Amino acid sequence: MSDAATATAEDRGPKKGIDWFPYMMGGLTFVILLFLFLYPMLKTLLASFIKSGSVMEFSTFDPTKLTLYNFQRFFEPGIYVDAFWHSIMIGGWTTLISTLIALPAAYAVARVEMPFRNLILSLSVIPLIAPPFIGSYSWIILLGRQGIITQYVNQWFDVDMPTIYGPFGIILALSLHFFPFVFLFVQGALAAADPFIEESAEIMGGRRWQIVRTITMPLVLPSIGAGALIILVRAFGNFGVPAILGGDYYVLPTLLYQQIHGYFDLNAAAAIAFVNVLITLVAILFLARVNRRRRFVTVTSVTRAAKKLNGLGAKIAANIYVWGLLAIALLPNFVIVFTSFAEKWIATIFPTEYGFDNYVLVFSELSQPIINSLILGSWATLLCVVFGTLAGYTSVRRRFHGKWVLDLTIMLPFILPGIVTGVAFLTSFNKTGLITLTGTGTILVLAYFTRRLAYIFRSVTAAI
Repeated sequence: MSDAATATAEDRGPKKGIDWFPYMMGGLTFVILLFLFLYPMLKTLLASFIKSGSVMEFSTFDPTKLTLYNFQRFFEPGIYVDAFWHSIMIGGWTTLISTLIALPAAYAVARVEMPFRNLILSLSVIPLIAPPFIGSYSWIILLGRQGIITQYVNQWFDVDMPTIYGPFGIILALSLHFFPFVFLFVQGALAAADPFIEESAEIMGGRRWQIVRTITMPLVLPSIGAGALIILVRAFGNFGVPAILGGDYYVLPTLLYQQIHGYFDLNAAAAIAFVNVLITLVAILFLARVNRRRRFVTVTSVTRAAKKLNGLGAKIAANIYVWGLLAIALLPNFVIVFTSFAEKWIATIFPTEYGFDNYVLVFSELSQPIINSLILGSWATLLCVVFGTLAGYTSVRRRFHGKWVLDLTIMLPFILPGIVTGVAFLTSFNKTGLITLTGTGTILVLAYFTRRLAYIFRSVTAAI
């Protein structure tokens, strides 16, 4: 071999082998989610087709014992049919109202000259952080039969407020809790959108409302659809709000809880969970189809911030609407803080005595639930951070076949209602399951990990 050929071979370097790390990471992800997601969901699906009180394992699978007994109640007049339609109505109205109240606020923050814009964006996240059932208790304090607002309106105007219990209260609490999803998504899209087309339409004589309707809104439609989709999934699977404000108004999550807590009928609960998942999937496919039909793309060479409205009328209207909406949405949180200091509150509109005795009681006699929450939440967070970071890095920085499988297996648990995941774990890891975890902290940590892993995974992939 000549010197030139030898030099060329040396410059070329050793031949690179196969990068096994992404395949190992993908395989580990699949194995973990096979145990924590696929197996519980398949076990739940199998349990839904078995008559109540019966047990069947995959190893003893007998197709002749499968039955539609647990589903037949959805086709007969009664509480099952009512809960089915109630869930659809609650989910639909919550999504619609949340979107409608969020869009004007998003447009105002993004396109109107407003002070304290960063503060508004920060405050809008608070309703998403606070658990929904906290807001439910607050609305009872405000609008319940002896609520503060209820008594004031009755005394001043001799008017009876509509009851907070039932569909009105559920939709009110959920809408004010979930609207920030659409608000934050659409506000970000409006702030990032290139204003070239809108300015061109304005030069051509287009009116402001016409431009918003025909140009601005279609451009942010994917963001609206993404926010609405999250709200719809969350509303279908929400348990806390209907459980507190529903009364006798059952939805599928509360009906499911009744079957477990009241009768411990895991087969009936599995059937309800399966129906709940079907509704969620149909809703997702419907919104995805609508969003796909109305897709718009702008092609420009320059990206710059949109010109913001600075007229006095626009500023006043924007500030009144945005701050008013935030005040109403954050009102339950203020009520919780206010009532936590109440020590004597009997037959009066406001408490008559205030103090710190409630906090002393909590930290002296009720500290164990707080410790349990911190420990379980910390373990679940640690698992999510470690595993989600590795999976996110692998998905973005490594090239390998089947990358979509890694993404899909991590994101699938995210779209399922939390109570469905709970039923799946209860069905799979009880005394008749693969291993017994019910009644332990381990099952809670694994359930949290399965449900929240998608947050870390998405955050890491976006950051990288």
